[in-house]
Amino acid sequence: MKPAALALRVGRDSEVVANIEANERIPTVGTVARLASGLQVSAGWLGFGVGEPVSQGAASSTDGMSTRLAAARAAHGLTKAALARLADLSPSAFAKIENGGQTGVDVLAALAKALGVSPAWLAYGEGPQVLPSRRRARAVTAADAPALG
Repeated sequence: MKPAALALRVGRDSEVVANIEANERIPTVGTVARLASGLQVSAGWLGFGVGEPVSQGAASSTDGMSTRLAAARAAHGLTKAALARLADLSPSAFAKIENGGQTGVDVLAALAKALGVSPAWLAYGEGPQVLPSRRRARAVTAADAPALG
């Protein structure tokens, strides 16, 4: 599928899709969810390489991401400022995310790594909260995401 056709299907500008595909732009977790829906693949797989590529039912969504983030932070006994430092974020940037704001897949991956949870679970509620031990946890970059073309 061409970037323009995908962009039309998911209601995004074709330049945005082309820039993401060319690794010139890091998508937000919300944009990945829309792209995954348009491509009929799992957002966790598209954004983070976690899980199976085939979508399992309903379209992926970031609904509940802030609740999952707050719960995981509390379970680790971390303050907002402490988790922000671990993920190399400003406290205000972290607060916006935990209050329901969007963020890039790179930032979400850093938060997931700091919390020891799956980025797919944290962003979309997909898969297990904690990745199996055979997978070494690390921050995922845009270059690690599967190609969108």
